[in-house]
Amino acid sequence: MIIVAGKAKLAPGALAKVQSELKTLVRETRKEKGCIDYSVGADAIEPDTLVISEMWEGLDALGPHMKTPHMAAWMKKLGEVGVVSTDIRFFEAGEEHKLLG
Repeated sequence: MIIVAGKAKLAPGALAKVQSELKTLVRETRKEKGCIDYSVGADAIEPDTLVISEMWEGLDALGPHMKTPHMAAWMKKLGEVGVVSTDIRFFEAGEEHKLLG
């Protein structure tokens, strides 16, 4: 399993400008083959900061995701509103253990 996690700091006021595209990105990505979970949302205390959390069956699923039309539209929108910084990483996970629930 591949886990993607990180943050993207957007230009001031940018988060409000990307809500429609963000909903489309999440909705369409969750339909992709190999996507286990895909969530992007606002950080609770850092303004205009997105928190990214993804789970994929493997790199063979994550790679094609980066080339989808909805990902291209998302990247274009981010370019328009401005990204200050990003720190997004992926991890190859081994064993899975339930923590809560």
